[in-house]
Amino acid sequence: MFFADRTNTTEALFRVRAAIFGKKLQVFEGRDGVMSLLQESLDVQTGEKDYQTALDMIRPLTKVAEDHPFVSDDSVEYISISSRMERALYHHYFETPSNRLVKNVHSCCPMEFIWRQAGLLELYLENYPDAEKGMSNAAKWNPASAKYRLMLARIHSDQGQWEKVAEDAVTALKVAYRASDLIICFRFLRNYFLYKKMYLEAVYCSFARLNYTDSSSVLNEIVDDILGYAKMVDVENDQSNDESVTDSLKRFGVTLGFNPDVVAVAKENCEKAFLAGDADLANYFAEIMSGLKTVQEKKEAFNLKQLVEHYKNIKS
Repeated sequence: MFFADRTNTTEALFRVRAAIFGKKLQVFEGRDGVMSLLQESLDVQTGEKDYQTALDMIRPLTKVAEDHPFVSDDSVEYISISSRMERALYHHYFETPSNRLVKNVHSCCPMEFIWRQAGLLELYLENYPDAEKGMSNAAKWNPASAKYRLMLARIHSDQGQWEKVAEDAVTALKVAYRASDLIICFRFLRNYFLYKKMYLEAVYCSFARLNYTDSSSVLNEIVDDILGYAKMVDVENDQSNDESVTDSLKRFGVTLGFNPDVVAVAKENCEKAFLAGDADLANYFAEIMSGLKTVQEKKEAFNLKQLVEHYKNIKS
């Protein structure tokens, strides 16, 4: 009864806070106006490449986002997550005990989007402290996003803060579910191991990307890495092998592929949606699962699909 009363009180408090904050957003014509302003800023950023103007457009948004009422405490945790996969990953990795509510404020105000755009524009303007502040806020609102962590890795990389780069990349690896993000993780880790003069580990991180892309530019980059950095290691006298190098990478929290927990989360949510009869959601997570395969596995799956279609045509 006590927990039920506290839950009801927390829910009521959230609605009050959301209503108060909603009034603040009326100056932007509500949440829809916030999203429109973010899109306009993005259009100026990508079209005119006028990063300062794009940033000035959303300054009022960041001021409002700083003065928000959604302060987490012992009874409630506030997040802002739009992606269904990232919400599932948050539930798996970060969600607190059942007696502490988790409230997603994204439908009230897209906090993660505001801070992502601000952090990205500050980065383009090379205002690194403000870029880090913005992207750190985005990652705080959505700790299940690999992209925000990778943007932090870029910010730290530009400043030569290699230990932070490694920390960001390993954190991103934990939740990455897109091949494009995984490839960037390995690129940052390659650079980190080069900084550490761990050339075999650097080459392995570079080579790992081959499993997740057939892009000619990435393949050329991998070949350049192998030719350039492998010569720094005396292979004949070096006692390293696949097992020892992968063990070395594991000491840094690096695995050469998608995190098995991420695969399990996608599979579990796909099965739940299927059993609940939610075809759209089941298909969404099925697409995520398809993206978690290596290039070779995708080709094999495609060939199997062709075989099934060929058999169906013969039978018909």
